[in-house]
Amino acid sequence: MSQLSGFPTVRPAYILKLQVGEGQPVGTETSLPIAHVTGSQSNHVAVGETSSGSTFVHYVTPGGSISTVDGFSPSIDAEVVFAGDWLYFDPDQQHTRMNVKGVARTTEGEVSFKEAFNKTQLTNHQGINFAYSGVSGVSPDLGAIFQGQPKTIPFGLSTVNPTFEVGHPRLRLLENSTWVGNGRFLLDGDKLYVEVRISLVVASEDMD
Repeated sequence: MSQLSGFPTVRPAYILKLQVGEGQPVGTETSLPIAHVTGSQSNHVAVGETSSGSTFVHYVTPGGSISTVDGFSPSIDAEVVFAGDWLYFDPDQQHTRMNVKGVARTTEGEVSFKEAFNKTQLTNHQGINFAYSGVSGVSPDLGAIFQGQPKTIPFGLSTVNPTFEVGHPRLRLLENSTWVGNGRFLLDGDKLYVEVRISLVVASEDMD
């Protein structure tokens, strides 16, 4: 059999970093001690058990950023102004299911929100609505993070499928393309981040 062709490739594009904040259980509280991390302190929270048997915790994001891989266009340098993860743990605790939503704005032409509001004028900021979902295996290292022992863990546990919504024509590629991401936890000083390295999916023009 000849070698098959026609498979897509990927082009490295963006790096999304989301700081991990407090966790809020949703559903019936159980005694499973999943922790959230705030700075260098870990605090245990009850976990919400849903009717399906999954456990559900909403994690807020105090801050984050979107940066661009050298050479990729359109270039983005953005601040995450809101984000959260509606995170489910399977009943057997072997996998988590991410559902992240957020809003970012580019940092070009810095003008405070108050200044922009009072002047009722457009600024150079370009808003980006983003989301991703995915499934992650729960390794001992990942489990330790949820028990309040933050550390950097390598890539290899999760992939995600980011989507974007934009308003500025310069960024239209974001919502007219397909994206994939590779995720990990990153401990930077006393702050824990989720880091997602995002690639553009490039359609193949090969024919068998």
